[in-house]
Amino acid sequence: MKIRLKDIELFEELIIRKGHSKRSFAEAAGIGQVTALQIASGDRNPSPRIAKRIIDALEVEFDEIFVIEKPKPTITS
Repeated sequence: MKIRLKDIELFEELIIRKGHSKRSFAEAAGIGQVTALQIASGDRNPSPRIAKRIIDALEVEFDEIFVIEKPKPTITS
């Protein structure tokens, strides 16, 4: 299963509403700046641990910004 952002623009808006730049947000969440930038741009999916740090830093519920994608079943013949 993968965790991904629901809406990149909403995520960036929440960072701004909390008064953070991407750099200060990464610091507040206890994650690397490159990691924060990759997640914010949709180039990287967060691990469960990083997702938890992000929602704690933004003071939001998991389902407000993330979705869990379940793998599609593969059909074998």
